[in-house]
Amino acid sequence: MKLINSEVGKFLPIKTDRGIYYGGFQNSLEAMGVSKFYRDRSCVVTAFTNAYLYMYEKNKVFSLEEYNDFHYDFYKKLTPHINGVPTVISLDRRVNKIRLERNLLLKSHIKEELIIKAPLSEKIDFINEALAKDLPVILINWISNDIKVMNHHGVVITELNDMGNYHELVVSSWGRLYRINFNEFDKQFRTYTGLIYFQR
Repeated sequence: MKLINSEVGKFLPIKTDRGIYYGGFQNSLEAMGVSKFYRDRSCVVTAFTNAYLYMYEKNKVFSLEEYNDFHYDFYKKLTPHINGVPTVISLDRRVNKIRLERNLLLKSHIKEELIIKAPLSEKIDFINEALAKDLPVILINWISNDIKVMNHHGVVITELNDMGNYHELVVSSWGRLYRINFNEFDKQFRTYTGLIYFQR
């Protein structure tokens, strides 16, 4: 299952002097005066910005300045702390400021796990349910020793592909497309993983 606009150049394309980004890059907040300390903790802010703009501005090509107008506004509303925006519950709670200011429903759908993990099939069904509605899924994860791109990070899932003997996640992170073996990711030791998607 995949978003309608999941390909590079179609999923939230952002024109930069380095080429077309695949969704936002949290380090672009530097242009808005955000310190490196808080840029490093703003991955979930970027993931939410990506999900929001996909829902509300799906077919637009953004300049970096246009993207950052939203990015920085959401940074101020979601206020990452020393531990960033650590869980999908905390993200959903902080999104209330955006719901109120923009008069939005943005109904949330949440699945999260701590040490005890849910069956992989449940997570696959949850992600596919969102993608079938053309809604991006935000994944927040703490420890990931085997899949480094997911170590203490938040990303947007744009595709979940059945590869026969494993499932592949396609995600937007740092303005790039990454492919992750979801089965391998799920097998490793993790202390927290959360999934959330929003519906207009």
